[in-house]
Amino acid sequence: MVALTLITHVSCKKESGSIGLNAGDSALQPIEIDTFSLITRTVEEDSLRTSGTSYQMLGATRTAEFGYTSSAMALSFALPTSSFAFPAGVVIDSVVLQAQYTGPDQYVGNLATPMTITIAEIDERLHIDSVYYSDKQIPTKASNSQTFTNILHDLTDSVEVLENGKQNTYAPHLRLKLGPQMVSLFANAQAGDLGSISAFQTYFNGLKFEVDGSGLANGQGNIVYFNFNTSSSGLAVYFNDTGKYVFPVGANGVKINLYDNDFSTVPAIQTQLNSPGANFDLTYVQSMAGLKTRVDIPHLLKLLDDGTYAIIDAKFQFYYDPVLTIPGFPAFSRMILVKRDSSDKNNFVADQLLNSAFYGGTKHDDGYYEFHVTREIQYIINSYRLNGEDLNTGFFLIAPSDNPMTASHMQMDMRKGLAKGVKFVVTLVKTK
Repeated sequence: MVALTLITHVSCKKESGSIGLNAGDSALQPIEIDTFSLITRTVEEDSLRTSGTSYQMLGATRTAEFGYTSSAMALSFALPTSSFAFPAGVVIDSVVLQAQYTGPDQYVGNLATPMTITIAEIDERLHIDSVYYSDKQIPTKASNSQTFTNILHDLTDSVEVLENGKQNTYAPHLRLKLGPQMVSLFANAQAGDLGSISAFQTYFNGLKFEVDGSGLANGQGNIVYFNFNTSSSGLAVYFNDTGKYVFPVGANGVKINLYDNDFSTVPAIQTQLNSPGANFDLTYVQSMAGLKTRVDIPHLLKLLDDGTYAIIDAKFQFYYDPVLTIPGFPAFSRMILVKRDSSDKNNFVADQLLNSAFYGGTKHDDGYYEFHVTREIQYIINSYRLNGEDLNTGFFLIAPSDNPMTASHMQMDMRKGLAKGVKFVVTLVKTK
C-alpha cells in the first residue's frame, strides 16, 4: 500500500511555531515526507501573449541541444505629438530606424555572428487594445520590404550622429537607413493621415522585423533585446538636411514578439515529446513558447488512505548542473511553477496568487529554484477527500515570458533521491 510505504520512509520531528500546531501539543507531531515518486518529462509550451511585453526580441539561434529558435517582432508607431503636421516646405531626406538595446548583457547566443534582417511594411491594422500571441501570422507588403545583411550588434558603444549641425550622442542602438519607399510613405502623408495617432496607424500599419537564420550552424546566431519604450527608439524622419522628427512606438504603439521553434534536429527532445507518461532525468525548459518540464506526483492522493492530514509546508526544489548551461545562454534569474489543469494548460497555483514572495522561484546561488506550494497541495487533497474531485493533474516548470524578458534555455537535472536533482518535500500533521 503506497501510503504505508511513504510513512515508513519519513523522518519525524517537532517544529515549534509551525503553522497549525499548538505549542506543547505532543499529539500533533510533524511528519516530513521526501520520498514521493515523481515523473518528469519535457513537453511543448503553448503560444504566449506577447503584446505589451517589457521589451522586444529579435534574432535567431541554433544549438545542438535545443535546435533552432527565432524571434521576430511587429511594431506600430505613434506620432511625435498627439496631433502632428510637417512644417510647410518640408522635403524629407531619409527615414532611419532607431532601436535602443536594453543593456550590454541583454542577449543570448553569439554576438560575433553576422545577422540578416528583413524589415517589411505590415499589411493589416494593429490595434493597441487587442491581445496578440506569439504565433500570430502578420502579412506584409512585398512592395515595401528591405533586407539588411551582415548586421553585427554592438551593445556597448554609444552612437554619434550629426544632426542640425551638431554631433549628438545616443545610447547603444541598432541604426538602419530605410529605403525610398519609406521616404515616399511619409512624404505622401496628408494632413488627415497625421491628425491623430489612430489615423496615422490606419495610414501606416507598422513594420515587421524578421531574421533569416536558415544558414546558421550549431553555436551560431543571437537574439538581442530592444527597448521601444524610450523616446529615441522609433523611426527618425530627417528633412531639409537639418530637421528631424522621431515617430516613436512608446505607450501608444503596438509591440509584438513572434516566436518560432524547431526541435526536429534534436533526438533527445523528440523522444520526450513522443513519450507520454515516461520519466526522464534530464529535461528541458525553453523560453519564447518553446519547452517546459511536466512534473507529476502520481501517488499524492494515497496519503488519504492512511488518514487525514493538514499540510504545514510543501515545496519543490529544482536543481540544474552549471555544466548543463550552454555558453551564451545564461541560467534564468527566475522560473515559474504553474499548475497543469485538466485541459493541459498552464494555470496559477494558489500560493503564487496569495503570497508571491513566499511562493519563490528566484535562482539560488547553490544552483536551484525553490517553490512553496502548500496551499495548492492542501487544496488538491481536500478536493479529493471532501468532493471526490481528482485535481492531482501535475505541474509545469516554465520560463518567464516577461519580467524579465529572456530568450535563454536550460537543461534541468531531474534525477531523484540525490543531494541535488529534483526534490518534493511535504511537512504535515495527521489530524485523524
